[in-house]
Amino acid sequence: MKLDLRVQKTQEAIKSTFKEMVCEMSASKITVKELTERARIHRKTFYLHYTSIEALFEDMMQEAANQYFAEIDQISPTMPMLEVNRVFFNYLSQQDTFTERLICSKSYREFCNKFFITALEHNRKRFNPYSHLPEAEQNIVNTFTTQSSLDMYRQWVADGKKIPLDRLIELTGMLLSSGTDSITKNHLLSD
Repeated sequence: MKLDLRVQKTQEAIKSTFKEMVCEMSASKITVKELTERARIHRKTFYLHYTSIEALFEDMMQEAANQYFAEIDQISPTMPMLEVNRVFFNYLSQQDTFTERLICSKSYREFCNKFFITALEHNRKRFNPYSHLPEAEQNIVNTFTTQSSLDMYRQWVADGKKIPLDRLIELTGMLLSSGTDSITKNHLLSD
């Protein structure tokens, strides 16, 4: 279904203005009033497209999630943690300032966490190497991999990306694989 050109231009204006605002200010400072003034649209026009700023955040995060899914779905679902880690860091390293700020700025963590929970759920639907564990234990392992990956990425950005990407992928892959391999190997040995 092709969007009306006016609708498409309005959505582009809303999203590009929103991206600019995210790069300039904390989440609590972004309002519909300021966004519509900057985008030069009427508030009612904004509400024709989104019910709230939070809905706009969710739409933008869903776009990012869909891009990640396209990347991760190109590898085999049973790929080892090293390969999943490589895709994750390659994907994040290619993102714009807007996405980097959403992930790294403390004021956007709530929205960022929703994105990564969605990404984790997507990955686990494809393949769950921890399915042999009780659900509560799976939650611990998934929290470890997700939060560790995010925190390592955030630290890399905070340090000015001084470590070359290939070395970052190698280092984080070793750290994550050491932890997760022990879970999967112990399961294989006990079978």
